[in-house]
Amino acid sequence: MSNEKLDILIEGMNELRLIAYALMDRQDELDAKMEALTMEVHQLKADVAELKQDVAILKQDVAELKQDVAMLKQDVAELKEGQDRHERILETLALRALEWNNFRLDFIRKTS
Repeated sequence: MSNEKLDILIEGMNELRLIAYALMDRQDELDAKMEALTMEVHQLKADVAELKQDVAILKQDVAELKQDVAMLKQDVAELKEGQDRHERILETLALRALEWNNFRLDFIRKTS
């Protein structure tokens, strides 16, 4: 082989070596990015798991609040019923007081 051909081959090999090094560097960069993405995905999974747990707790709290509100509604209904009953009793007592007062005044007029 001639020196010229050897020089061309050596130059080609050098170019191939540079390309191989560039490819290896690029592969290292991609590996680092892939590792970073993998870590981010793991962190996101952990965050999602924590959020799911928080949502489950919130759902439980909401269910308990619904029960409390239902009990409060029942209590308010009972209080309102009692208040209505007391108002009817007070009306009856007020009417009886007026009737008694009228009876007493009539009696006083008749006896005077």
